[in-house]
Amino acid sequence: MNQLQLSVIVPTFARPEILRLTLEGLCNQSDSTSLAEVIVVNDGADEKTAFIVRSFSARLPIHYLVQPKRSVSSARNLGISFSRSPVLLFLDDDVVPGPNLIGEHAKFHNDRSQDDFVLMGYVTWHPDLPTSPFMRWYGEYGALFGYSLLSDKHEVSARYFYSCNISLKRNLLTSHGGFNENLTVLEDNELGFRLARGGMRLFFMKSAIGYHYQTFTFRQTCERLERYSSGLNAFLSTPAGRSMAKRRRGVAFRALESAVKILAPMLSPLLAIVDTNVLLPNWIYRLFYWYYASHKSFWSKADRDLLLSQDRTSAQ
Repeated sequence: MNQLQLSVIVPTFARPEILRLTLEGLCNQSDSTSLAEVIVVNDGADEKTAFIVRSFSARLPIHYLVQPKRSVSSARNLGISFSRSPVLLFLDDDVVPGPNLIGEHAKFHNDRSQDDFVLMGYVTWHPDLPTSPFMRWYGEYGALFGYSLLSDKHEVSARYFYSCNISLKRNLLTSHGGFNENLTVLEDNELGFRLARGGMRLFFMKSAIGYHYQTFTFRQTCERLERYSSGLNAFLSTPAGRSMAKRRRGVAFRALESAVKILAPMLSPLLAIVDTNVLLPNWIYRLFYWYYASHKSFWSKADRDLLLSQDRTSAQ
């Protein structure tokens, strides 16, 4: 059997020093023979990023592409069009690959040649960074990622399709149109939705590990959703968005949301210790995040006329 090789696609924007760590991690893989190429796509040119990428040219089979500032979806699609391998591995520019990451992804696809088999690796916080209990919840059980909710080496739901450490066959991606370039948020959720409809089988493997080089406070998570809310209505106009909005309109969800709106303000004194090393129950983190970030900073910005038109469409 021929050795399967991966094209690694890394979209980036304004994080040259962290990107350096990501590329350094790709240099230190236990299975370098499975790495065909690294394609860095800069979503907006800057000299520092160009300099750092070129500094790895003697150590990695690296290509550097630049486009005017558009979106991460557009950057990934440009990488797809340039790549030459049958399997594509997507990494975020702040995810530092562990030494076995390439080898685990390559072995998975060597063993499962079907186009519809997809492998998602694990992403946890980088050990050099301070990690609060809230951050651990946010990355393991919360709104950023939910890896601790998944069974290792098992098939998982497409709702957990995270594009920061995931490998797919090129044929699967191109047959479904790649990433939706009209979206600036939830673009991986939307792609996972389309691929699942087309028969994708998504597997999770914890040993394909990457380390997220970023920190968050509770306030920063709320501010992040506040920024992302500008792209919400475009997502809601897609079948994936309509499906998510429909779930949120269900009786059980609405009852739970009503309870959250009552409980969160009552427990608001605990906000003072959310970012400390005091360990709170996971449901407290979930409650606060749901109310202050998801509800107040994000979903409250949805176009009500758009949601009403979806209600009318569903009723017909």
